[in-house]
Amino acid sequence: MKISLFIPTYKDLTALELILEALERQTYKNFEVIVSEDCEDRETPLLLKKFDSLTIKHLTQPDRGNRKTTVLNKALPIAEGEYFIFIDGDTIPFSTFIEAHRLLSEPKTVLCGRRVNVGDSASKDLRQKRVSAYDIEKNYLKNYNYLKKGGTRHYEQGLYFKPNSWMHNYLVKSNKNLHILGSNFSCFKEDIFAINGFDVDIVGCSKDDVDLEWRLIDSGCKLKSCKNSANLFHLHHERASRTDDEAIAKEQMKANREKQQIVCKNGINQL
Repeated sequence: MKISLFIPTYKDLTALELILEALERQTYKNFEVIVSEDCEDRETPLLLKKFDSLTIKHLTQPDRGNRKTTVLNKALPIAEGEYFIFIDGDTIPFSTFIEAHRLLSEPKTVLCGRRVNVGDSASKDLRQKRVSAYDIEKNYLKNYNYLKKGGTRHYEQGLYFKPNSWMHNYLVKSNKNLHILGSNFSCFKEDIFAINGFDVDIVGCSKDDVDLEWRLIDSGCKLKSCKNSANLFHLHHERASRTDDEAIAKEQMKANREKQQIVCKNGINQL
């Protein structure tokens, strides 16, 4: 199965390089990478040329505030995969990340994962390449003290269990808090096209996820956990806001839900 992996990014070439290095190590090879840049950084094409072992497509748009959903909608139609995986531009996948999403995929199903929130000091080590994400992954239990002393949160999300193993199935059944997280989810191409992609009228990252979730569910999809199989590291960073008033987005989403407007008005077909 051909997979398209989307990386929305904004002025963080160091993190993007770490992500692409991780993608070179993936155990599953039949995938393409779509770098969706919410700005026009002249250095990005130069970085991408270094990774000629990967199939990479690159989109940009002028920097006019947080327009992540817009640049993702532009990326969706050029994707050649039948299955889509979405991460963020500051998340480093484990080597088994894409394989786990593939093995757990099901028709009309959205896979929902989480991330290890790496602390400030360990994130600096990763960015400066004093340590390797791959080495941490492969010696994860031995790196417990290093990660925890470095301020890492949600360490447990990095524990790996083989997809569809008894332990993973147990965790899936016991999961009581299942929601889409924009930095780690996947679905079939046809399902996200059926709802016209991301709603660009819903501003604010936290609301993007909520809006997409209810529309996918109401279109007939179910949610399924891929925690502890499709794992990734989230690099620490200061939260600089580029969003508009999220209260507006909340009211817009409420109105859309009341009207059962599953197919958004301003999505893929408006670009």
